Amino acid sequence: MRVLLLGMGSRGDVQPLVALGQRLRRLGYAVSLAAPGDLAHVVAGSGVDFEPLSFDLEGPLREGSGREALRGSAWTQVAEARLMRQVMAQTAGALASDVSCLVDEADAVVSGALTFDLVDALLAGAGGRGRRARPRDRSKPHLYAVFAPVWPSAHGSSVALALRPRSTSWANLAWSSLAGRVALDLFRPAGDLVRARRGLPRQHFRDCAAAAERTPTLLAASPSVVPRAADWPPALRQTGYWVRDDAGREALDPDLEAFLSAGDAPVFVGFGSMPTPDPGGAVRDVVAVLGRLGLRGAVSEGVAGLTVGDRSGGAAAEVRGIGPAPHDVLFPRCSVVVHHGGAGTTAAAVRAGVPQVVVPHAADQPYWGRRMADLGVAAPPIARKDLTPDRLQRALEVALSPGAREAAYALGERVRAEDGAGDAARMVDAYLSRRSSGPTTSD
Repeated sequence: MRVLLLGMGSRGDVQPLVALGQRLRRLGYAVSLAAPGDLAHVVAGSGVDFEPLSFDLEGPLREGSGREALRGSAWTQVAEARLMRQVMAQTAGALASDVSCLVDEADAVVSGALTFDLVDALLAGAGGRGRRARPRDRSKPHLYAVFAPVWPSAHGSSVALALRPRSTSWANLAWSSLAGRVALDLFRPAGDLVRARRGLPRQHFRDCAAAAERTPTLLAASPSVVPRAADWPPALRQTGYWVRDDAGREALDPDLEAFLSAGDAPVFVGFGSMPTPDPGGAVRDVVAVLGRLGLRGAVSEGVAGLTVGDRSGGAAAEVRGIGPAPHDVLFPRCSVVVHHGGAGTTAAAVRAGVPQVVVPHAADQPYWGRRMADLGVAAPPIARKDLTPDRLQRALEVALSPGAREAAYALGERVRAEDGAGDAARMVDAYLSRRSSGPTTSD
């Protein structure tokens, strides 16, 4: 049986699926992973077949107008949402055509947040409209994979977007449901295009919610970090993080290896794919704070544009600018991880057992920052627009405290003991085995 994994999005949307694909291959499945063409390097060497989509995604998001819009998301999420809607609209035709061909060739499909509605449209029945339409072609199994707790919930600690993050409230359920409506509007262009071509009605939010509720859903987030909510639907199953078989085996750049070996464990600073309005000023602030605290630093220059500049002599002598590096290898050798709060980066820092400073820029990042603070491994998150040298210094002092270090170490041990990708693969296998043994009444 061939299982198609759809990795539309950035590296953080693709890398966990590589881990799932490796585990499914162990169970005897043929696995292909579709993702934007510029993410081939994320899949390379994994043993999972790569199916490049006919467009790049990370590059356009990080250049020109895309870069400017993401830079604006450091101050407001409106620009980020506008950019995502624009990207999904511009790629709708190519995405619909690519995924349609790939779904036709697959025996089962695992989609993500950006492709769920598209796959639902491709598998929709062609007979009738509205309430009389067949909800789904049940001959082809469809599963849904998410990497953040985006399902609407009243429990603030278990939903990424909550008005009252540390309590259980109807306001959280209402607000996260509204966020789901907004997300559907952002992600639906390709699905709308398929339905229009097939003469099917455009989905209302309630239709999409019903489809998601009956679709087996895998949440790839450790229960030690995201507590299970009592109001999640039965179709939602939680596992630990999905980590590649070969995690931790990649070699670091020789220069970085030499830097790490030359002194105390440095503070890692990196904001992933989140550009910042004043990268030069941000680096100067980081260098100044690390200098005051007597700490070494490794600054990920990358997309955020955090260029350290002169690496010899002066205040920056113990602050090194670095290129891309495997987090699962680098983070365990750092004293603190300062990051933007992306789901994948947070998971890597948790697994490393290292305290953190979270500087959220957008989307679900504030949630991960709050969870790290609630778990005792970080100070309360500092929104990017509120980041100052004094706030950064206070957050680093909290992260370097014995309490935070002990909490991070203990949390890391618990999370590393989980087999999230293996558990997910076994759940997929059990579901597909049930489906192949006979007809079912629901997904």
